Amino acid sequence: MSGRPHKWRDIAWKQALVDGAKEAIEYFMPDLASDMDKSREITGITGMELPIAGSDSDKGMQVSDVFLNVPVTGGKDWNVACLAEQQHEHESGFADRMFNSLIRLMASRPDGMVTGFAIYTGDSKNVNSYTRACYGFEMMIKFRAFHLPSYSIGELREDCSPFARVMYAGRLSLECGNDIAMREKYARELLDMTGERGYDKRQKKFILDFANRIFWVEGPGMSQELKEAFEMEIISLEEYSKRLVKEEGMEEKAFEVARNFLKMGLPVEQVARGTGLSIEEIRDLRQ
Repeated sequence: MSGRPHKWRDIAWKQALVDGAKEAIEYFMPDLASDMDKSREITGITGMELPIAGSDSDKGMQVSDVFLNVPVTGGKDWNVACLAEQQHEHESGFADRMFNSLIRLMASRPDGMVTGFAIYTGDSKNVNSYTRACYGFEMMIKFRAFHLPSYSIGELREDCSPFARVMYAGRLSLECGNDIAMREKYARELLDMTGERGYDKRQKKFILDFANRIFWVEGPGMSQELKEAFEMEIISLEEYSKRLVKEEGMEEKAFEVARNFLKMGLPVEQVARGTGLSIEEIRDLRQ
């Protein structure tokens, strides 16, 4: 993964819209969410890639923004263009890209109903409309664009809905930039906060996967302890310890894993379940 923050964070946002499509629509488009047919799944629409108009190193790349087919009750399905842009600088072409995305979607789905929204993290606040004029012909299109820097960190922190937690992580990522210490601090905060809430397994994994990507927990300079803590939570404590023991092929590795768990403050019972050691053995390690 590239060491440039806008690269890994752009990937994080796009994957969040794929993994959390339902949560994103519920958060950004409650009117559409109220009409969704919950008995059918949201599916992706492929083949809608657009070339990047960015730096020389970016040109030629194909951007897979998220296009969804959203089933609704009592009518045709809606085709939703979800455009997420992690802008590392002011980007005047943002509205143009949203316009082109919607036009391409309408052209490819002439019988479908088309709507969309965008998450924008750049400097400009006025990115929710696009106008084109030529010798008396004028056209304007408006769309929902959510300007992340305008969101209050405090308000996002209090909103515990799954995609609000994603927005909170994204908002914090704008504060820390590529500062490793701040990235680690905020990543750990998201990890702790997610564990305290009553999310189901899928929602928890979705939130932590995003935090993992937006703060680039696997990147250079981040502590091994944090990387292991994220991996434990994402793939489950039991699976993580079994994987380590299997990789090492030594019983002693179970005790090493247990010691690390205890240093992280995990309860004795949980450490025992995760490592396969007895509660007595775990308690001996604490002495």
